[in-house]
Amino acid sequence: MSILESVKRHLRVMHDLEDPDIQEKIDWAENDVIEAIYDSYDKSLDKESLKKDTSYRKAVTLLATHYYENRLSVSEVNIHESPYSVVHAIQTLRAHRDRYLKDDDT
Repeated sequence: MSILESVKRHLRVMHDLEDPDIQEKIDWAENDVIEAIYDSYDKSLDKESLKKDTSYRKAVTLLATHYYENRLSVSEVNIHESPYSVVHAIQTLRAHRDRYLKDDDT
């Protein structure tokens, strides 16, 4: 299942009308999760393997969902902080951050 499909299931969005907006939130979430752990421009980072990690997918799904559900930046409604589950997934990835760094010798 693609990350877009996963986020849409999580949001209970059954149509394709908002796919570009949801994909934008996913792109932001992916960048934010990677930047919370690594330098996204680090050439030794194996992003393809990282994107298969369950904690990474969970963090991106939950963070993209959070961004989508709180997409109004100016509101009289209280803006909610990122869910604890996102922080937990990022901390799990940080604990194993060396898994996705390639050796310079390869």
